Amino acid sequence: MALALFSTAHAADKPREWTGEPRPLRGDYQIYGGTLSDMLPPTRNDRKVAIMVKGELARELFAQLGPDVQQEQACSSSADYRERRRGDITCVHTKGAAYECYFGLDLRTGKGTYGAIC
Repeated sequence: MALALFSTAHAADKPREWTGEPRPLRGDYQIYGGTLSDMLPPTRNDRKVAIMVKGELARELFAQLGPDVQQEQACSSSADYRERRRGDITCVHTKGAAYECYFGLDLRTGKGTYGAIC
């Protein structure tokens, strides 16, 4: 019985086989002007989008970003908190919670920007 449970749990951790087909995603976004810490209504000359994705995509991104940041550089000191960053992408995982990833775009330039702050 324990072996059957382990096999099922282990299979759930495996990434899906690549098919090239689009998959749905879950998340939220905010369009704003100003900065993440001082958001203002977007304007014609100052318009950004902060994006947060959850679920399978966030789990896959978390796995691809490399090692966790050092605890003293992470946004939380909780023992259950893990954080990974690369460029403007930040992904977090807390034991017992979903994976979440944050990134953003400057809509005037098309360049990447942060999607969250600590």
